Amino acid sequence: MSRTGGRHAEGAPVTEVRSVHWDTAKRAAAEELDRLEPGWLVLYGTWSRRFYAIALWEAPCPVLLDARTAEELRGLMRQAELAGMVPALRWTGVA
Repeated sequence: MSRTGGRHAEGAPVTEVRSVHWDTAKRAAAEELDRLEPGWLVLYGTWSRRFYAIALWEAPCPVLLDARTAEELRGLMRQAELAGMVPALRWTGVA
């Protein structure tokens, strides 16, 4: 199936495409939480619209959390740490 129209068609005039920045406030919240939590890698998924945290310490299995809000994610991070998933005094991350 071939396309005959659209801005990518041969001979079509060059048009400026505006860059879109999705969920800037939520991405900024994830970056801030990532700075505040040195034992975690915190990300925001623009497609899923969810916050993710990946533990940066050695664990028997990977620790990956996700939540709808940064606040909810931070609570889950505390729960994971209190549940004994964090090895006591063994994590030596650099802030």
